[in-house]
Formats: sequence, C-alpha cells, structure tokens
Amino acid sequence: MALSPMMKHYLEMKEKHPDAILFYRLGDFYEMFFEDAEIVSRELELTLTGKDCGLEKRAPMCGIPHHAAPTYISRLIAEGYKVAICEQLSDPKASKGLVQRDVVQIVTPGTVFEHDVLEAKRNNFLMSVYGTKNKITVCYSDISTGFIEALELSGDERIKLLDDVLARVKPSEILCNLAFKNESYSLSAVKLGYVPEFYQKDEIFEYSKAKNIIIEQFAVNNLSALGLSTDKKELSIAVGSVLLYFEETQKRLISNIKKLSIIQDSRYVHLDILARKNLELAQSSSLNQKKGSLLWLLDKTKTSMGGRLLKSFIDQPLRDQQQINDRLDSVEELAGDLILRESLADTFNGFLDIERKCSKIAAGTITPKECLALAETLKRLPEIKNLLMGCKSKLLRESGERIVLLSDIQKVLTDAIDPMAPANLKDGGYILSSYNEELYQLRNAGEYGKQWLAEYEKDQKERTGIKNLKTGYNRVFGYYIEVTNSGLSMVPDTYIRKQTTTNSERYITPELKEMEYKILNSKEQSIELESKLYAEIKNYLVSYISELSEISSAVALADCLISFASVAADKNYVRPKISNDFKHIKIVAGRHPVVEAMMEGEFSSNDTILDENENRTMLITGPNMAGKSTYMRQVAIITLMAHMGSFVPAKSAEISIIDRVFTRVGASDDLAFGQSTFMVEMSEVSNIINNATDKSLIILDEVGRGTSTYDGMSIASAIIEYLSNHLHAKTLFSTHYHELTDLEGKIDGVKNYRVMVKEWDNNIVFLHKIARGSANRSFGIEVAKLAGLPNELISRAKEILIERESTGPQSVVANNEVKIDTNANVAEVINILKDTDMDNISPLMAFGTLQNLVDKVKK
Repeated sequence: MALSPMMKHYLEMKEKHPDAILFYRLGDFYEMFFEDAEIVSRELELTLTGKDCGLEKRAPMCGIPHHAAPTYISRLIAEGYKVAICEQLSDPKASKGLVQRDVVQIVTPGTVFEHDVLEAKRNNFLMSVYGTKNKITVCYSDISTGFIEALELSGDERIKLLDDVLARVKPSEILCNLAFKNESYSLSAVKLGYVPEFYQKDEIFEYSKAKNIIIEQFAVNNLSALGLSTDKKELSIAVGSVLLYFEETQKRLISNIKKLSIIQDSRYVHLDILARKNLELAQSSSLNQKKGSLLWLLDKTKTSMGGRLLKSFIDQPLRDQQQINDRLDSVEELAGDLILRESLADTFNGFLDIERKCSKIAAGTITPKECLALAETLKRLPEIKNLLMGCKSKLLRESGERIVLLSDIQKVLTDAIDPMAPANLKDGGYILSSYNEELYQLRNAGEYGKQWLAEYEKDQKERTGIKNLKTGYNRVFGYYIEVTNSGLSMVPDTYIRKQTTTNSERYITPELKEMEYKILNSKEQSIELESKLYAEIKNYLVSYISELSEISSAVALADCLISFASVAADKNYVRPKISNDFKHIKIVAGRHPVVEAMMEGEFSSNDTILDENENRTMLITGPNMAGKSTYMRQVAIITLMAHMGSFVPAKSAEISIIDRVFTRVGASDDLAFGQSTFMVEMSEVSNIINNATDKSLIILDEVGRGTSTYDGMSIASAIIEYLSNHLHAKTLFSTHYHELTDLEGKIDGVKNYRVMVKEWDNNIVFLHKIARGSANRSFGIEVAKLAGLPNELISRAKEILIERESTGPQSVVANNEVKIDTNANVAEVINILKDTDMDNISPLMAFGTLQNLVDKVKK
C-alpha cells in the first residue's frame, strides 16, 4: 500500500525536523502523527486516535485546536521538547490538489516569545557558549524583549566564572560548540540542575556566518562599530550563533534586537553561585521560590519591564560610584515626595508590556486587541513624561526625555481597530468600517445592493419604456431582469437572455452581473480587505520598534526607582553613603531586610564596622540559633543593596565600593556528588583565597568543623591570619571554636564579637544583639534542651561537660601550635574596654558588656 499524498508530505517535513514535535496544520487543527502523537497524548493527557494514511495500520493521531496552540506548546516546552509548526501557506478553497504547507517556526525553550506563556517579570534567555583552548565567549538573548549581551571569560578561572554567569542568567536553553560539550558537564550549575544541559550545534559556530548575520542584524558596515574588532572573533562567533539560531527557528531576522551590549566584568560586583544562593537574592533557599528573597522584598514594580529590570539590578550590583549615586538621587527624590511617587505609580498600573509586544510586532503576530491595549498605554505617555520632566534627579529627568509621545500611532490604532474585535480573525470584524470607504461599501453591500437594484429597475423602465419590467434573483442564474411577453418587442439588444418562462423572458446585463458579484462576494472581499489593511497597520508599527523600545526602557527604569523608593519609605530605610574615598563598611543599627519583613515583632538591629586597619575581621562567637548567620548575611545584603542604588535598613550606613562578595555557609550541594563536607568546605575556601582582594567582602560560617577539633581550629586560625594579614579583606567569621578568640591582639585587624545571650532559671534567652568580646561558652546543652531532647539526656550531658572542663582551657594560635594561654582573657578585657563607646552604649549593651567582662576576669 502507498502513503497518501498528505501523509507523504508530513513525513518529509518530519524528516527535516527529527528532534522536534511536528504540529501539522489541517484546517482549524494542528495534528500530530505516529510517535509525536503518542508523546503529545501522554504529556498533554489528550485522546490518541488514528488516521488512515495508506499503510496497513492506521497512523496514531492526536490533535489540538489551532487557537489553543500557544498553551499546549508552552506545556511541551516546559517538559524540554521542541515544537516545529507546519502551517498552511495556501487557501484550501483555492488550492488544486494538496494544500501548500511548510514549517514557519520552531519553538524551543530559549525562543518562546508569546508573553502569555512567559513569566512576566523574568527574562527567558537563550545562551550560546563558544569554548576554545584559552577562552570562553558567551552571548545570551531574550527574543521576547530584544535584549542581547555578550562577554568574554579567560584565564584559569574561566570555567568557574562561567558557572557564576549561568547562576546569574539562568538560561532556558544553552547552545555550545563540539569542543566545549565535554567541559560543560563539569559545571556545577549543570550538575545541580540549575540550568539545562548544553546542546551541541556546531554548524552555527562559524565566523563567516556570524560576521554576515551580525552586520545584517545591526545594520552596520563592520563589526568594529559594535565593539567586535578583529581580535574579538570568538566573541563575534558567540553573538552570531545566537542570531543564527533565532533565524533558523523563527525563519526570519529578529527585528526587535537592536542594541548589543558587551559586558565588562569590572562594572559589577562579582557574585558567584554560592553567594547568590546563600544570600537568597532572587530565590529563597528554604521555599525555593521568589517569596522570602531580596527580590521579593524589593519588587514593588507595576510593569513587567520594570520587574525584569529590577531583577537585573539585584543580579548585577554596580561598582561605579557615580552610577550608584545617580540611582540613589532618584530614590531619594521619590521617597521624599509621596504625591510624585504615587502619581507615577498610578500611571504604571496596568501598563502594557511594550518590550515584549515589540517582539510580536516584529514577528507580525500582534493581535487587534493588543493593538488597542498599546493605544491605551500610549495615551498615558504625556502625563508620565510631564511628571518625569519635572523631576530634579538625573535619571528620572532623562527617562522623561527619552519618552516620545507617538500620538500618530495612537490615532491610527484607535481609528482602525474595532473595540469589539473578536479573538479569531478568520471571519473578520476587527477593522472599523469607518476606517476605509471600500470596506464600508463591502460591509453594506447587501443593503446598498437592494437600493441599487431598485434604482436600476426604475432606470431600466424609463430607458426601455417597458412598464412591467422588474428585477429578481434565484440561486441558478443570480440577479436578472424579467420582461413579460407583452413587452418583449421593446427589449434592447444589450440584454442577454438567460431563461424562458411561461409568461416571460429573463435577461442579464454586464452591470447587473458586476453588482451581483459585489453583493454575493462582499463578505469574502471584506475579510480579504481587512487582512490587507491590518497587514499595513502591522508594517506601520514595525517602523516604530526603536521608539517603542526606548519608551519601554525609560518606563522600566522609572518603575524600578519608584519600587526602591516605595520600599524605602514604607520600611524606614536610609540613603547609604557610598564612595571610593573611604575604605570601610560602617553600619549603624542595621537590620536584615527580608527577615524583618517576614517576622512578627521588632527586629533587633546591630552595628557593624569593617575597615582595612584594626577592624578587618569580625570573629563572632555564640550559640546556634542566636543569630550569627542572620547577622553576617545582613551585612552582606545591606552592602549589596547600597551597590544596587537602593536605600538600606539602618539608621546610617557608609559603604566603600567592593569588588566581590564571597560566602561559605552551611553544607554545599556538592555533597550530592560524593565529596565530603570538609572537602567541599576547603574547596570553597580555596576559591575565596585565590580570588578575593582587599576590596572583597567575605562571610565564613563555622569553617573547619568538618574535621577533628584540633585540625579544624588550626585550619580556621590559619585562614583568619591569611585573610587579615595577606589579603586585608573585610571578613566576618563565625565559629564555635572559642579558642580562636585568643587571636585578637595576636593577628592585626581581628576583633572578637559575640551574640548576647541571657541566662535565666536554667534556660537561655537569645537577645540577637552583637557585642564586643567573645562568648564564654557555646550553650550547646541549653540549645539542645530548647530543641526538645529528653531531660535525662540533658542532665547526663551536663555531667560529661563538667568532667571535660576540669581538664582546663586550651587555645590555638596562628602557627597551629596548641597550648594553654592564661593571659588571653585579660588581653581581651583590655581590648573590649578600649573599644567601648560610653556615649553611644545602651543600658542593655552596657549590662551585657559588664557581665562578659566580669566572667572573663573571674576566669
């Protein structure tokens, strides 16, 4: 048996796209056959049927309605599939034989641009990675917004740096060349499932192809105009591969990609994958979602564009003092002007996602209803521009200047599009009759035809003198003129006889047939004309993509700054002083912004002082659950918020520009890959030691606990010494090794701090306050009691502790030699007294300090 012509063509299309599910258009449905049908039926829980196709067995078949395709496609993409859309390219009614069909688009995880199926406030990135022997070049782009960036990674740390980029960008799809495919498996972001596996696609990584498409895409004469000089061939290949993949999947150039950014790493504070995770910048570790993260707290944006930009602010804190202060100027102006802030916020409510609509304009898929929504949004621009132009701060005023009003577009769209436009454009009815005279006539052809026929009949009677002449209609001959037998002698030669009846003859004329065609085909003609008019409108919009993108960018920036200001005003945040001139981080009454927002009651604030001299390292002791980790994260988050251009939760803050934030907190996910706790810990510390500078901020939580006590203390001691003496990095180091507190006075820049605890009635109360000095003990047994361990067990633990403590205190020094140090407490008492500020100490802190001193002196 032979395949049917349709099925033969289906298999030809499938052979060209073997790695994609083929959506084959048949009338108002997309149909899938054979294995594709079985996959779609299983994944989408749809009925699997069959179709006769010329083979012995019916072909498995599954179908979905054409209008519902985006929803179904998005579900398949979410499961990691690709979808090739094979459309009808000719009118089935007019086609002789098989309807012409071809694949018009391939949808992959990184090429989705239907905003209905994308997360509104998150970019959907396609990333391309081109790896050579000594360099990795990366390009990532969001087809739905037109955003595209590229960067180079070189040196021995390039794989680690790529991991950090993957953690920041979190692409939906990653392409790579053959030479890099094997190396990609070593990436932590891939191993841990943060990003999908790399997809090898060698044919798009060619310099000549890349050069040609980049020049065409950005309309430049040479690559140097984009910062892609001849020594940047690898970077050009990475950029070109993204554009080539877009062209391959979308079957066109992506006209909303207008501006390429080449990223210089020195522009931003570097945050590796661990820092992003441990500080919960965009996603909470416990909830594994946006809620509970810094992004959740700071995102009060009203627009989708603003939400995406704000996430990039959090992902990429600035290192340029002027840029940071420009943001802070705007936040200060908005935070101090409630009327301005709320007026702007009101105009942004329900504001259309113009950035993503530009992708639909470029693809020619924008709907009439979306056009009306665009027109409604454009109506708001005069008010927005007026408000922004009245601002004093640079960024807000510049945002106003960038907004072009585009009243012409607004008028065209409102004049043309019917407010009651249907979702299905097949039957027309979306262009207003008043927009086009010919469309008006076609839509009124029936009524107009009746009027015309009456006048035509009257005119023919007068011209021929046949008083009983009349016009009529039947399905066989259409419109006709009927003359009874008595008037046949007066019939003019121009009449064409079509039918003889018992008492009359029926005739047609050229004029009558022309009107008949207009009347009978008016519906079809009006739909065809509507389609033509709408195509002209869509082409008109394409010519304004650059202006619309600029408006989107300006609104997004203003929206972000309003979001920062709203949070600052609501949460009583202050403007940080940020500069290269001072070399310290000085925070007065700082608070952890996210913990404060999620907790009931008042958050206990704390001070921080870190500098390059006497306060390089804060060595923090205290029991578990007392707040050490929260405090250390708080310092890092406040520092990063300042670099983002946000106000911070504190009474005051002076923040020096930093280059990196490192964190070593808790057990890493690498434990899942067979490495011991201690090995993972040491690997992460090694990364910090090798990459930190005197401008870095480092958080180390309980380092050294993964091995024996003396080994752990010795290593921790050596790490503290190296960070403070060699790197001069600003470091917060928490520990349960109380012996390490002897390092104050022996290693320059190390100072002891403790979390205050109140003992009461054989119980402890956590005060969540950080004070000078070291904790006298760990209170481990008391914490165990709070956790609910049996009283009998707790009593026995106290007995064992008394036995162990009778052997006497031990201490460890920087050279790893363990010995008794009876003068350590005395030295620490002197240092605490020297640092006590009697003018700015609270009664509670004074009492806690005194108690701590008394305990140390008694020892």
